Amino acid sequence: MTLFVMYVPETGHVVGAVNANGVTPRTIPNPANGSSVDPAWLVGTALPMRVAVGPGEFAAVSLPAGELKVHTPDDQSDVFTNPLRYAVELAGTTPQPALVRLPLWSGGLEFVATGLRVEVPEPATKVTQVLAWISDGEDTLGVPWEIAVGAKETTIPMTVDSGPHAVLVQVAGWAGRLEKVTA
Repeated sequence: MTLFVMYVPETGHVVGAVNANGVTPRTIPNPANGSSVDPAWLVGTALPMRVAVGPGEFAAVSLPAGELKVHTPDDQSDVFTNPLRYAVELAGTTPQPALVRLPLWSGGLEFVATGLRVEVPEPATKVTQVLAWISDGEDTLGVPWEIAVGAKETTIPMTVDSGPHAVLVQVAGWAGRLEKVTA
């Protein structure tokens, strides 16, 4: 069997995983190594990620296939139960064989008057990449941002309708989080 993980290259966060046996993946040209697995082969045009926002109600963020990459790492069975807990480590642009297990964090996600506030448990030792994917009706807002050196939080400027939203936040070095956040 071959393990395929879909990940976001800006932060390395894994967003999905599948084991496949006896398949030949569709590839696309890649200047760095000749070819790479086409994310659309695994997810179609986009990878939807849903979260419950009420009884029998769901909201989804949709990650376009063009913004994802596919990696075939060493076998890591835990990636199936909690893919957001893992990241692909890159050496330059080359994915390393083993996935990195990221520390969990909680709290620190809320909509404030000026946008989405994101707070991690420890101050950043370097400028830290943050990606936020927020449901906006049938659409998804994808916003790159960062946490400054020495800071534990940042506010990503945005305006959303009142009510519950699916929010996927990926902070480099921390486990990704997909949850309901109410504006």
